[in-house]
Amino acid sequence: MKLIVLFLLTLTSASSQAMWVTVTRNEVATVYVDSTAIVKAGNNKRVWVVYDLTSPDKTGQQSVKSNIEYDCAEGKYKTLSATSHPNKMGNGPAIKALPVAEGWKSISQDSMSRQLFAFACAW
Repeated sequence: MKLIVLFLLTLTSASSQAMWVTVTRNEVATVYVDSTAIVKAGNNKRVWVVYDLTSPDKTGQQSVKSNIEYDCAEGKYKTLSATSHPNKMGNGPAIKALPVAEGWKSISQDSMSRQLFAFACAW
């Protein structure tokens, strides 16, 4: 019985951890999505995204962690929250909360934005 309880606790704790999947990378950053935290609401998907910078910027920021909602039917997105962090993968205390624009925006034509949109909406 104890073995079964231990197994179930291990399984539960393992399933609650993030599973960061590399979506794209360029000379500035590698971009990851937490595949275990994608939430579907109708045609919309909410995802957690981490942008790992190749090298820290002048403020000491090494990564940015954002919560983004995509409207998969309309090709739009809005950033719900974004914070900068001193360590890779959004780790360490937030350096600051980054400003987010209100309302929906069209997906830009740059490769990184299109790849994030395609990944989130295909999930």
